[in-house]
Amino acid sequence: MYKCKFEWPDGAHIAVVFNMSWETWEKSLGTPQNNQKAHERVPPHAQYQRGMRWIYEHAYAETGGMQRLLDIWRRHGIKSSCYADGHTVSLFPDLAKQAANEGHEFLVQGWNHNYFWDMTVEEQADSLRRTKEVFELLGIMATGFSSPGGHVTAETFPICADLGLDYVCGLRNADVPFIINCNGRKMVGQTSYALTDFSNYSVSDATPRDILGMWKDGFDGMYEEGQRGHPKFLAYGTHPILAHAFRTKPLEEIIEYVKSKPRVWITTRGEIARWMLDNYPDHDLAAFYPEAVASDRHYGLGIGLGGEEAVEEALSFRKT
Repeated sequence: MYKCKFEWPDGAHIAVVFNMSWETWEKSLGTPQNNQKAHERVPPHAQYQRGMRWIYEHAYAETGGMQRLLDIWRRHGIKSSCYADGHTVSLFPDLAKQAANEGHEFLVQGWNHNYFWDMTVEEQADSLRRTKEVFELLGIMATGFSSPGGHVTAETFPICADLGLDYVCGLRNADVPFIINCNGRKMVGQTSYALTDFSNYSVSDATPRDILGMWKDGFDGMYEEGQRGHPKFLAYGTHPILAHAFRTKPLEEIIEYVKSKPRVWITTRGEIARWMLDNYPDHDLAAFYPEAVASDRHYGLGIGLGGEEAVEEALSFRKT
């Protein structure tokens, strides 16, 4: 399956990360201008230009959701990888410091939950810089980046490299971490989470029990591939805004299930990045899959494999 040799510590079949996405949406949430999720906005002709239901739903993150997730991680001995916005930790500094003091790593996501495709290069750089700085004011040293909503632009990777970050997340093109060479720096590219509580955000979507089935099947499939000599990386996504008990009960069941299996590395994204940089500093995605070169060249993925053709393709979509 891989063209190169690759192993996890102690011969683990799979590495598993539990993400926690702690985010603050813009105040356009619930208004006709909201771009975050189509049903989270009132129509342009509404007499009151804000849907308060969605505002209350998001406020739940800090009045129940975050506290419940921290309790779950504590009771199960999990260190999570927390995607956080700069605005979020500036609004709730004590909660942020509590999470950091309990051993959860923080990733720079941006000042607030803006999609990068809606930002200029300068706005992206300012968003990440300000976030990194406010983290540091609280004593939180972030070494990784996660893209809001899984969106990056042609300029995002160079910005992260210039900020001295070791890894970038939110990518969805591989089940393994890989080296990205950018601006003279090696960073580790990591997949986003395909398995997430967000699949149960709307009443028309899957039930929490359906989600548990997907979480278990996803783990089993990748675990078996690892047993066959091709170890994988799986990330589970959680959100404090969705950490209601009927959703977190299945989460606890998958934690117990994952922990019951031998040769599983339950870890953080930062530890995965360090493992790659220390042990596989030349394993770009083409080392695993040579097809990645043509893929980057065609799509302009920005992962440093397709040469100038890939760079030009990626940059061609920037409005001038």
